[in-house]
Amino acid sequence: WQGDWIIAEDALAEGDRRAGLKWIWADKALDNRPHAFRLDFDAPQTLVRSEVFIAGKDWIRGVWANGEQLLTPDQLVPNWGTLVPVPAKITAGRNSVCVLVEAETTGFFPVDGGAFAALIRLHLNDGTIIRYVSDFNWKVNPTPPANWHAADFNSTRWVNAQKSGSDAQNDPRPAEPAMLLRTEFTPQKQVVNARLYATALGAFEARLNGHKVGKAYLTPEISVAESHIFYNIFDVTEQVRNGANALGFVVGDGFYATAFGWRLERYGFGPAPRRLLAQLRLDYADGTSEWIKTGPDWRIGQSPLLTSEIYDGEVYDARLETPDWDKASFNAAHWPKVHVGQAYAGAILPLTSPLLEQIGTRRATISQPKPGIYVLDFGQNFSGWVRLKVKGQSGQTVKMKFAEILAADGEVDMANLRMAKCTDYYTLKGDPAGEVYEPTFTYHGFRYLQVEGFPGTPRPADIEGIVISSACKETGTVKFDKAPLIQKFWENALWSQRSNFFCVPTDCPQRDERMGWMGDIQIFLDAAAFNMEVDPFIRRFLIEARAAQRPDGGYPIVVPQPQSFPDVVTQGWSEAGLILPYMLWKRYGDTPVIEENWDAMTRWMDFLIGHNPDHIWRKERGLDLGDWLSVDAIKPDDETTPRILCATAFWAFSADLMREMAQITGRTAEVRKYTDLRQKIGNAYAREFIDANGKCGNGSQTSQILSLYFGLVPDSLKPAATRVLTDEIRGRGMKLSTGFLGTPYILDVLADNGQYDVVSGLLLQRERPSWGYMPLKGATTMWERWDSDTGDLAMNSYNHYAFGAVIGFMYRRLAGIDTASAGFRRIRAAPLYLPDVGDVSATYQSVLGEIKTAVRGNAGGLKAFDLTIPAGTTAEVILPEGNWREGGRAVNVHKEVAVLAQTGGYVTLEVGSGSYRFSV
Repeated sequence: WQGDWIIAEDALAEGDRRAGLKWIWADKALDNRPHAFRLDFDAPQTLVRSEVFIAGKDWIRGVWANGEQLLTPDQLVPNWGTLVPVPAKITAGRNSVCVLVEAETTGFFPVDGGAFAALIRLHLNDGTIIRYVSDFNWKVNPTPPANWHAADFNSTRWVNAQKSGSDAQNDPRPAEPAMLLRTEFTPQKQVVNARLYATALGAFEARLNGHKVGKAYLTPEISVAESHIFYNIFDVTEQVRNGANALGFVVGDGFYATAFGWRLERYGFGPAPRRLLAQLRLDYADGTSEWIKTGPDWRIGQSPLLTSEIYDGEVYDARLETPDWDKASFNAAHWPKVHVGQAYAGAILPLTSPLLEQIGTRRATISQPKPGIYVLDFGQNFSGWVRLKVKGQSGQTVKMKFAEILAADGEVDMANLRMAKCTDYYTLKGDPAGEVYEPTFTYHGFRYLQVEGFPGTPRPADIEGIVISSACKETGTVKFDKAPLIQKFWENALWSQRSNFFCVPTDCPQRDERMGWMGDIQIFLDAAAFNMEVDPFIRRFLIEARAAQRPDGGYPIVVPQPQSFPDVVTQGWSEAGLILPYMLWKRYGDTPVIEENWDAMTRWMDFLIGHNPDHIWRKERGLDLGDWLSVDAIKPDDETTPRILCATAFWAFSADLMREMAQITGRTAEVRKYTDLRQKIGNAYAREFIDANGKCGNGSQTSQILSLYFGLVPDSLKPAATRVLTDEIRGRGMKLSTGFLGTPYILDVLADNGQYDVVSGLLLQRERPSWGYMPLKGATTMWERWDSDTGDLAMNSYNHYAFGAVIGFMYRRLAGIDTASAGFRRIRAAPLYLPDVGDVSATYQSVLGEIKTAVRGNAGGLKAFDLTIPAGTTAEVILPEGNWREGGRAVNVHKEVAVLAQTGGYVTLEVGSGSYRFSV
């Protein structure tokens, strides 16, 4: 890197930054008494206007200015990471601002104490700004008298505030506009190759000679910025011209600077200000090269993008556009030169995962629930935004509100979005030819769009849905000819994957979260890797997981996460650090993914045994989410399955995976180590959790499922343990009760133990809770909860892929496409035909080529199986015993079919690459 880190902020934001705002509190961090903060100050007689912003961790209980009580900022949940405005009336002379803040000292997440921040701007008639910020001049009292917020109250005897003892590390400054940065250059010779390298602390859109560079959005994407950021490479050979050229960048908040996480933390990943680093390499025909790079000679200008935040959306005023700013014909001499900022100290890595790109478009139907209010239904929940085409008068503003559901009156219902505003504003410049707008540095998860202020009546062609995703190649399809409901929830899971494969695998795309929860992806990856080629995408995510791993070996539960986010582990989530590498190896046959993660994985395993020498995971379970969002949970964290059982079961599973990965990579000593560990955990588990009747833990479905799936039930007790499970399911009317940890394995456990009628019953169930209930209620993506249509709106995403993990079972068991060895060099084709489900067909583009199957039968069972496998592979075909023929010949005399075994009511065949039709 040869360029300088140049700063992308305007004078107002620079002044706020240099004012030195601090997070303050009293001397005791964990004190649940409401703390009174007070600042008395003088405003000059030349005061023109003022602004007052505050933030309180965790609850703001009251705000007063000059003795007048103000409206308390709306806080649906404890949040504190962004200063919010309050309508304080500041006048010339003496003033006071008083705020009552209460800290969370108990709760679901670990608590760390209180914090308060404030910014007061006094605008004077000469254009100068006086700033008062939260510092040690504020007074604080956790036991204030009744009249403490009166205008004439004397607080001089109160103690001065001090630095907060909480984990608040972010800069909570108000939202700031995106900025324009530019330079010009003239190639000295004939250009044969041109490459642009760029990154930012923030987000950038590169522009060259009036056109966007590349197809990617929200670059350089989210990362654990304490450790590393990513850079992008663009081939711009065709965009470079002879003569003068203009290279420009729009730089906005992106993930780095936006209000992120449900605490809405601005600059939660690293310090302000936003900065850009870029360099353009020009390779000439004579073999020489030249670099055009960021530096102090670049110019900076205002953009029409007034705010651009991931959750809240964008505010764009087209009247502020600077025509042709990104062309060489523009004269930027009146723009100030940029300031060079502090260099980034972490690693700068190439982004090798699929870019965020447009992968499709959607057209909507339009309704008008009220005069002037139009609601568009795109017929599908997805991630992205809309492209607005509009013609009207200068100054008219179109408001666009994004939502997943509608209210009873036909308008959008945004209640489940929590603090995310999910609204874009576009103010017209009045171009008689019409105007086009689409966002640059935000995105939304939505099916519905409410439009207000549109000039005239919008047509479907005026507002187009733009589908955005990390552009992983789609590799799989599965079809159910006679089970349209199952077909629909497969499609719903695929759309949830498209929506949540967004830089990293996120939990949801719509509310104030959109985080890389480790548990969600580890349970969904089996399904995801059939639907799409996910290796580069997940390998990039594992870079984040390793970067976020604690010094003691504990994997976090969310990556990347804001710096103040609780640094905790939990079973079923943290294990993603080793389950994901294992699954990538099994799916793609690539052992380097094991090598990349081996040290981190062994540190995790050492962490567990170091705290739990008796081989039951009793200690250091961290957040301890357990079987999250199980059916019987009234609150999300209710313990419907013993958490200690879940934890120990996943520990045993992890030991199995480590043993297998050690074996394939030639680590003989580690094979012995993890074989021994798995045996000791298994013995301890059986003593602790399994009784003589096959009941595991409390006998919940998830207790039985985890025990059976992870091989923790002794062989002699498997029939009894299975009966406990099936009795529980039948006792509920053929319904499941599982949450995030039990659901992925339930159908495999039932099928492995011959309970095919229960598998069919669960797949075809139409009542809540079930997979089928969701599409019957209009879902076009998977829900976060089984009861999202009736559950707690604060925990209610309508686009969560976790329960879509069942899709893996469809490919592996119903369609008969599974791995017998890593990378599909050997394929396991054991189709499970369920008469009530009917015929199934599937295709999968494996790493070695396309695999195709078709499974057909009738009430008597499987009658035909078509199989195509690629060159370089063999397949184990496992069929029910019978007079099977292939291509008109009995399999036992077929030259291309080898009969390996006939046991347990099944015949096992072996075939090489090619196409086959087995029938009976």
